[in-house]
Amino acid sequence: MSYVTLTTDVKNFQKATFTASSATAPNRVSTAKPVASNSAIFGASLNYLKLKVYSSGTGAPTVYVFGWSYRSDTNSFIPQLLCSFSSTLNASSQTLEGSTVYEAATFTQITGDCKIYNGVGSTGNGGFVMIDTVGSQFIEVYAVDGAGNTITVLTSGL
Repeated sequence: MSYVTLTTDVKNFQKATFTASSATAPNRVSTAKPVASNSAIFGASLNYLKLKVYSSGTGAPTVYVFGWSYRSDTNSFIPQLLCSFSSTLNASSQTLEGSTVYEAATFTQITGDCKIYNGVGSTGNGGFVMIDTVGSQFIEVYAVDGAGNTITVLTSGL
């Protein structure tokens, strides 16, 4: 007799850390290989990406999320702005793997398509952003915060 077993895979967060741009919005163009600059680049999930944002300082970052798709006839990657959003940070710091950080508590969509889940009471921890990766091979998370703080992002593919 045959049996079907359903399982739920454990979704594990991946961590990336980078220095935010102090003033400039990103300018992304087609390239042979995406290179991180004031950003983190990682492989995309098949469907959606869950993104949590932390900062080493109290200046709230504006975040730009790009999808990079491969174009085989030119051997290049094409950037697409999937979404951008501003944030506010929780006023209370926490420790994340030995570093003092401030968690993004609320988000406001600027461009693109993302689903926003604000923190508890819109000022507390626990908020995140869900992004449709729309067939991208790589995802780039870029941040601008005016002070060049260290940004930590936790990502999980769904």
